[in-house]
Amino acid sequence: MPRTDRLSPAAVAMLHDEKHLAVVSTLMPDGSIQSTPTWVDAEPDGTHVLINTVATHLKVKNVDRDPRVTIAVLDETGPFRNLVVRGTVVEKRSHDDGAEAHIHALAKRYMGRDSYPMREGERRVILRIAPTHVLERGIDGTQRDARWKA
Repeated sequence: MPRTDRLSPAAVAMLHDEKHLAVVSTLMPDGSIQSTPTWVDAEPDGTHVLINTVATHLKVKNVDRDPRVTIAVLDETGPFRNLVVRGTVVEKRSHDDGAEAHIHALAKRYMGRDSYPMREGERRVILRIAPTHVLERGIDGTQRDARWKA
């Protein structure tokens, strides 16, 4: 998978405007892989993939120890349209630093609800992931790798 530091505009649209589930994989202390299906988002300029999660979940503990992650997104209406991103968690934004507002925006997109039905006492964080490798298939009708030009 070729190296890159950002997503293409078509990949940003897939993650930011559409509602696909992603599978986020982190590394356990013993080196085994831990994978979790989750909602996904991207910054408009393609520099970061955003995962909103509960601060106490296992994936957060894993990225605190080893920030490398892989994100796989499949379009359920066309499985040959997919995106795989390898990257590094470069920042965790806290509940008070936009994570709460972000989960409500995701609930609007994914559930059609104005707010996320949070459990009592749940604290959210946003994992900001800088891409290092990106592989896009069928996103704009072609296969594209990191050598795309904006």
